[in-house]
Amino acid sequence: MRKQVLLVGRNPVVLSKLADALTNEGLLVQTTSFVEQASRNFNAAKFDLVAFGRGVDAVTNRQLRADFRAQNPGILFVDGLAPVIPLLTRQISLALSVSVSEENVLTEFGFQQPEILVSVSTSCQLKIDLYQLDEIHTTTQRTLVAESVGAGTHLFVADRMSINEGTIHFLTAEVDNRELVVITL
Repeated sequence: MRKQVLLVGRNPVVLSKLADALTNEGLLVQTTSFVEQASRNFNAAKFDLVAFGRGVDAVTNRQLRADFRAQNPGILFVDGLAPVIPLLTRQISLALSVSVSEENVLTEFGFQQPEILVSVSTSCQLKIDLYQLDEIHTTTQRTLVAESVGAGTHLFVADRMSINEGTIHFLTAEVDNRELVVITL
């Protein structure tokens, strides 16, 4: 049975593009930009996951979560970490595929130019990507690290040329294709 996702956000263009990308991943997707009415217009019992865009403020997010959880106690929630369609697609896909009982492997992720600090609780496959969003919302993605690492703290040096001026940057760490963390630079 195909997983069903509700996207709640303020930007109809982003919602449409994300819905297309998720549909291509085999998900059934509905969207709404009527954020405050989302829990009245949609019943969470029909969905596996509700994803909130970055434009949904904290108070509204909390209220919608409470309303949706009352409709479906098993509903999953995702807060969009970046307005980057491939990244949002990955974030939602991972949330749908990971068991809730699994413990986090990634215990620390930080960036202080030019160093990237990552701590993991167990040996894993680590991938660090840099996403750049320019003024016209064109996204470029570059993998900075893709390797197996042991438990502990690891330090990687990012090339200064990796971080261009004048664009919005998101640094992501993903472990074992199941856990994703995003930092806005």
